[in-house]
Amino acid sequence: MVINIVVILWLVMSYIIGKLVYDGSVGSSQKIKNEDVVEVFSKREDKPFEKLSNYKTEEILIDTLNNYKIESMFINSNKQTNNTMVLVHGIESYYFEMLKTAFNYLENGYNVLIYNQRHTGNSGGNDYTFGFYERFDLDGVIKYVKEKIPDGKIGVHGYSMGAATSAMHTELNEKYKNVDFYILDSPFSNMKEAIRLGIIEKKIPIIPTSYIELCGNIYTKFKSGFWYKDVEPFEAVSKTSVPIMFIHGTSDTTCNPENSKQMYDLINHDKKELWHIEGTKHVNGYNDKGQEYFNRIFNFIKNNVN
Repeated sequence: MVINIVVILWLVMSYIIGKLVYDGSVGSSQKIKNEDVVEVFSKREDKPFEKLSNYKTEEILIDTLNNYKIESMFINSNKQTNNTMVLVHGIESYYFEMLKTAFNYLENGYNVLIYNQRHTGNSGGNDYTFGFYERFDLDGVIKYVKEKIPDGKIGVHGYSMGAATSAMHTELNEKYKNVDFYILDSPFSNMKEAIRLGIIEKKIPIIPTSYIELCGNIYTKFKSGFWYKDVEPFEAVSKTSVPIMFIHGTSDTTCNPENSKQMYDLINHDKKELWHIEGTKHVNGYNDKGQEYFNRIFNFIKNNVN
């Protein structure tokens, strides 16, 4: 009888812990509610919507292999160009967060496509899967751009989970090579470590990590259909043959900066670059380095993309 009670209590506790981990990661939601998005971004000091009004834009819904649509916006550069950057935001973010990055590319002769990752805005999907399903959404977005401008070059610039999504996509890209280069800012190299560093150690620091990981892993498989081991961007990038640049702050406590070094070392070609920004926190490179951030990116593109 006592043993049965202990087992039941253990199962209940495991379920609760698994749900806590899931709700703080895969099951979390965007920070800004859909109905508040326009108001929030309209009040930003940098006036992104005023700047955006200087460009021709197209709001589109893109079909993906995941059987839902991705809310997207294609922004035409005011300079004559066939080249396009696809910008990929991180977890709990929103595609308008990418406008600051978008304006730098637009001013330097790139069209830009921004989109809401799954479980964000009006895009489909019920959860964040840290790149597992998102890579196929990105592939659908890339195919849209390729069909729209067949003879242009395409680059992908991702932040945080968006960088991990982009890294996961590199393996898909090897078949058709529609993407000509990737810029990955603050990616994680595997989901297990991302969950441990970003969720467990910050929110559930007392209980043994391995037990918490197990609970979260099982709950995620039950709820969303995949294991943590199914999301390993380092495995994907090891197969890439296109130019790839990693940017990572050394003071990042959300995604280990050594993750970028690990992935950089696994790439078997020379068209790669790793920029560790001393003292910079998670996805804060542009805020800390200003125009140097994009100068480094454009130099990388100039030197490595044919």
